[in-house]
Amino acid sequence: MVDFMLSELGTNNIQAITTEVEGESSQISQKYTMEKVEQIADGNNMVCHKVNYPYAVHYCHVGGRTKTFMVSMIGVDGTKVKALSVCHQDTSFWTPKGLPFVVLNVKPGTTPICHFLLNDQIVIFPSKEATN
Repeated sequence: MVDFMLSELGTNNIQAITTEVEGESSQISQKYTMEKVEQIADGNNMVCHKVNYPYAVHYCHVGGRTKTFMVSMIGVDGTKVKALSVCHQDTSFWTPKGLPFVVLNVKPGTTPICHFLLNDQIVIFPSKEATN
């Protein structure tokens, strides 16, 4: 997995980060207030999704040209979350009937598509030192 990441991102100077949840939420679904949004990466990244398997297995893929943000939020029950959000900059090659376009009522290639990542998913990107 590490060799695949390094070869796809073209550097061995990488950062890996995930969504962080502070404490146990008393609610499965709740409203959150965004407190701070910080861009942490701009460019190619790789996302690894946990696969339901008896031991640690992840499905990793290149996210393409993206902007990655860390979003600090607080839930109505006081749960604090530092959530990763990935914004795909080029969606021109995505299927027009895909869920993001239906829900947002936009066409591929017209606007970035952003989404949050769960705390069992990992984003890997070249570190700032590697891109300078």
